[in-house]
Amino acid sequence: MKTKFQGKEINIKRIGILTGGGDCAGHNAVIYGLLRRINAANQTLPKDEQMELIGLLEGWKALTRDPETEKDKIEVKLTTPDLKDSYKVAGTIIKSSRTNLFSKENLAKKAPEKAIENLKKLKIDCLVVLGGDDTLGAAGKLGKQFTFPMFGAPKTMDNDVYGTDKTYGFDSSVIESVHFIENIITTSKSHNRCFVVEVMGRHAGWVALYAGIAGGADVVLLPEEVVDMREVIKRVEKTMASQKYCVVVVSEGARLFDTRFPKEVNDSNKKLLDAVIADSKYALVKARHELPKKKDSFGNEQLGGIGEYIFSLLQEHTKGIQYRLQNCGHAIRGGIAHVSDRILGLRFGDAIFDFMKEGKFGVYPGLRGDDIVASDLLTVKGGKFVPDTHQLYKMRNAVDFY
Repeated sequence: MKTKFQGKEINIKRIGILTGGGDCAGHNAVIYGLLRRINAANQTLPKDEQMELIGLLEGWKALTRDPETEKDKIEVKLTTPDLKDSYKVAGTIIKSSRTNLFSKENLAKKAPEKAIENLKKLKIDCLVVLGGDDTLGAAGKLGKQFTFPMFGAPKTMDNDVYGTDKTYGFDSSVIESVHFIENIITTSKSHNRCFVVEVMGRHAGWVALYAGIAGGADVVLLPEEVVDMREVIKRVEKTMASQKYCVVVVSEGARLFDTRFPKEVNDSNKKLLDAVIADSKYALVKARHELPKKKDSFGNEQLGGIGEYIFSLLQEHTKGIQYRLQNCGHAIRGGIAHVSDRILGLRFGDAIFDFMKEGKFGVYPGLRGDDIVASDLLTVKGGKFVPDTHQLYKMRNAVDFY
């Protein structure tokens, strides 16, 4: 297909597509949405302008490999049979990885230069990158530095990418979390217990907020709030006294200590945690607390484990209540791609083809109201947090309304 790039006519025939970062529902729908448009256009295009969609395997990792010796590990031609049913499920049929081309180590290896060189060896005319702000940010840098035709699509179950009201992957993760919480509630009721349920979401609490409220949790703890364990304990005790069972949902990015917390809260939480760490039955909590924080290739702190802290603090500082800890973990990423993520993914893939046809490169589609709009890849960023002015923020703790 002939189009304009940087004021010059180009003929796009081989379109590369990759998925980076964590998997989620909607990846396959974006791929299929784009493939549908390619297939439709090919019906009327001259033979020398007809296109094919090439899946690049394992995200950016594909472009760090040698096309001459590892081509079977790098690319696969995508066809309708590959995607006609796959778009209904989560995950990504072209695999993913958390490879950062612009990490200090990869810059020393000239990974960005190698990636562009490999795209040319593979005869890729245009690259479509599906991922969160880290993956899309890398696409923006690569496209600008080497003047290469590039597109993106914003995914993440965390719903924390600017430029879109909603990322694909979010709704499905909320629905799966709600199922998890509802199942926990029946057991909680049956045994008069309090369950602490940890859900993913990094430093944005959208999944915990929506799933906690929709699933019927009594207490919801978010990364955006000041977590005062004295108040959490009061809420749990009130819930147990009122209904004999309780479910606390905590986002993995919630924390007990933060420079933005009042000193009194940090000091109080420390005192409560010190009592836990001093108790030999919480040896695993002590060991976790003393371990250095790990980071991924993009420099992001690897989260997870706050549920264990909340569980142990509640168990140590309340009496007569049985507690259990559950972690939704990666289960809420996978399984079914629910309807809204199928539709949003298909719309994003469809929109990318329109942008390509119009010669509007270096952008990613986003949802604004019910419209699809284009945002510049160079401006993409994460950190779309839950504001304390949000209606649901004020509704998050059901126990406050008992």
